[in-house]
Amino acid sequence: MSTENQRPTLRLVTGRIKVHPDGYGFVVPEDGSEDVHVNRRSRDTAMDSDRVEVEWWVGARGLEGRVTRVLERGRGKITGQIVAAGATLRFQPDDPRITEPVVLRGGGAPPRPGMAVLAEIAAYPTQANAPLEVTLLKVLGRPEDPLTEVEKILACGDIADEFSAEVAQAADQMPGKVEDADRRDRADLRDIPFMTIDPETARDFDDAVALQSLPGGIHRLWVAVADVSHYLRENTALDREARDRGCSLYLPNRAIPMLPEALSANICSLLPGHDRLAMVVRIDFDSNLAVRDQDFCAAVIHSCARLDYPGVAAALAGKIQGKHKKYEPLLPALRGLDALARKLRARRQQHGALDLDLPQVVVELDRDDPGLVRDIRRARRDPGERHAYAMIEEFMLAANLAVGESFQERGEPTLWRVHPAPDVEKMHNFSAMAERYGILVDEEQARTPSGLAAVLKQLQGHPAEKALSFQLLRSLKQATYDGTNGGHFGLAAPAYLHFTSPIRRYPDVVVHRLLKRRLASLGKPAGGFSPLERGPALSPEELHRIASEASFAERKAMEVEREVVDLYRSFFMRDRVGDVLDGTISGVASFGVFVAADQPFVEGLVRTEHLLPDDFYDFDEVACRLVGRRSGRSFSLGDPVKVEVLSASVARRQVDLRLHGDRAQPRHEHRGEGERRAKTRHPQGKRPAKVTPRRRPGSAGKRRR
Repeated sequence: MSTENQRPTLRLVTGRIKVHPDGYGFVVPEDGSEDVHVNRRSRDTAMDSDRVEVEWWVGARGLEGRVTRVLERGRGKITGQIVAAGATLRFQPDDPRITEPVVLRGGGAPPRPGMAVLAEIAAYPTQANAPLEVTLLKVLGRPEDPLTEVEKILACGDIADEFSAEVAQAADQMPGKVEDADRRDRADLRDIPFMTIDPETARDFDDAVALQSLPGGIHRLWVAVADVSHYLRENTALDREARDRGCSLYLPNRAIPMLPEALSANICSLLPGHDRLAMVVRIDFDSNLAVRDQDFCAAVIHSCARLDYPGVAAALAGKIQGKHKKYEPLLPALRGLDALARKLRARRQQHGALDLDLPQVVVELDRDDPGLVRDIRRARRDPGERHAYAMIEEFMLAANLAVGESFQERGEPTLWRVHPAPDVEKMHNFSAMAERYGILVDEEQARTPSGLAAVLKQLQGHPAEKALSFQLLRSLKQATYDGTNGGHFGLAAPAYLHFTSPIRRYPDVVVHRLLKRRLASLGKPAGGFSPLERGPALSPEELHRIASEASFAERKAMEVEREVVDLYRSFFMRDRVGDVLDGTISGVASFGVFVAADQPFVEGLVRTEHLLPDDFYDFDEVACRLVGRRSGRSFSLGDPVKVEVLSASVARRQVDLRLHGDRAQPRHEHRGEGERRAKTRHPQGKRPAKVTPRRRPGSAGKRRR
């Protein structure tokens, strides 16, 4: 056979590359197709977050490829330390994904060795292994100070904490109230008793709800969403900034908004007692929850009340004294909303929607010194408060579904929120593992929403429920944005999109614009939207690109939020070295076990050498279990253990633990008959990279789907 016939078929795709510290990377295509694996030698000069063109083929690992061109650099700044190298000083980057040599350019006296600094990239590599040239911008402070480390995380993620002068100036020119000209081509819904219900600390209000009872047992639900697109005009400085940011970030000490405060907390926010522009969804339900009618319009609304989750919970429980007295006149409306939300939730669950109650972490900082961590704990909402949150979530889901279904029915292009079915191989691996813990999984059924919901129900009350739930989540794919509708597995919805949070998510703004274009074509209130003024509709290629950018920004935001929490956890545990904690095994690898402690709510690693003394361990990869050769002791998911804090590294964002005495209480027997023998850990053997169960980061009470 000729060499030519043996060559794989090559194709080109464009996307962002995510580089691993070991040098290889994955390109996330803009067209929403499968990620492409790129080995270190095939990266050329591409760095993490660059927009690249990659040539791909089907290889042994799935899609493989090589970078053919760097189209756009993804980062302009890096952080590091000034270190002494003999008589000279050099720049040592913090990010292990920067594998190129770094050359410090520019004059002036550099800061003293050991200080953390921010540098701007002056020249990118022109060929593989060529140097990266940087110039110093500013000194950040002492390494391992939490405030310094947070600034480094933001800088490495290329996340701007402040808005540029151009964007700030544009925001300052925004009106403080709704002008008469803004009311044109809008439905006047100021007589509808809208109210906002959000966390106590919320400053921006995306959405407001109202419910009316009509003759014939009809319940009319109104969901009003801030009309950000009216003020965020395409291709302006504000719009470009919002698109670049993609979404808001929520850190323990502050939020980094997608929009300047003049928009997010003022003119776009549905503040009580003020006229505001909104995009409104109206849904009429009959007594059986069948949708009798639904409609959409651009409108002017006037929120009558700003409520919060604890207050709504207290009111529904009949506690309307003191500060909750103001809820008394709204109680009939709240009871009606509560009854409808309960029915909607029950129906969704009957259709197979997943109810994932994931633990969230609360980092409590000192009010006077934000660099001082007071506590790390699990978020625990009062059941009533949690119910109030779920009530509003139901109405936001209903609005998103209604808008999504309307785009699907009309065959109109839009930005979809897509959540694929679980990967076949990953579900097979989970099924094999779950069987070792007494959980039988029908793999084919588990790839349907109702089937997976049944598996989650089986896990309830199991000793390893939390750990197994995390492992199950790892078999699920991440929800993303896409220009092509692929359905939403987690919600058991054939058509779903994001519409209800345009203050903190850019895709919602795009959906609003597309809906306005339709309303204008139908002669309905569209907020003065003019197709002639706004230009042609977005092409499928542009929609795919916006979707790719938004997915990439969301993923980056989640990684930054998670890393900041891990930073505070490791910093907090530095003063807890020697403490003994009660914990549960949350993950198992060949090199050790991960233990999650509840108080403080941290996770750490117990390496195999810090388990039982004088023992070696076989790793049962299928059962996710370590078994001691000499002792026969097994360490499995869900086992309760006592651990001692050995060390905490702020730089590595990791807490190291060791088993305390011999008090582990494993609940599972070691390898059963017929289980395959796992590879043996050798004391000097190479250890795999850390793998932890996927966690959803906290989002300051905001809703993510």
